[in-house]
Amino acid sequence: METYQILGLIGSILLLVFVIPAFMFFFNRPYMMGGMMGYGFMMMGFPFFFMFIPAFILGIIGSLINDRMVSGILLILASIFSLPFGFFGIIPFILLLIAGILALTTKK
Repeated sequence: METYQILGLIGSILLLVFVIPAFMFFFNRPYMMGGMMGYGFMMMGFPFFFMFIPAFILGIIGSLINDRMVSGILLILASIFSLPFGFFGIIPFILLLIAGILALTTKK
């Protein structure tokens, strides 16, 4: 495995490790039952879950593909999709971005 592939895998796994516990702890609260908002706090975090799935899948696929051009583009897209997670997504963002840049710039 090359450097960009290892960085991409580590970034994708860290995204999985950081974001899944955040969803479990921050968006699963039993209070606010039947108020005027109801489960409004769940609606705020639910769309972010659908941004996590493409970031994780693009990072894994981009790390496993041997074509450097396609792999670099997929890793950079995965890094952009991991940005909305703020503090939880900054380390995977940096790793995936570096992996994408390395895949596009290094020649073999």
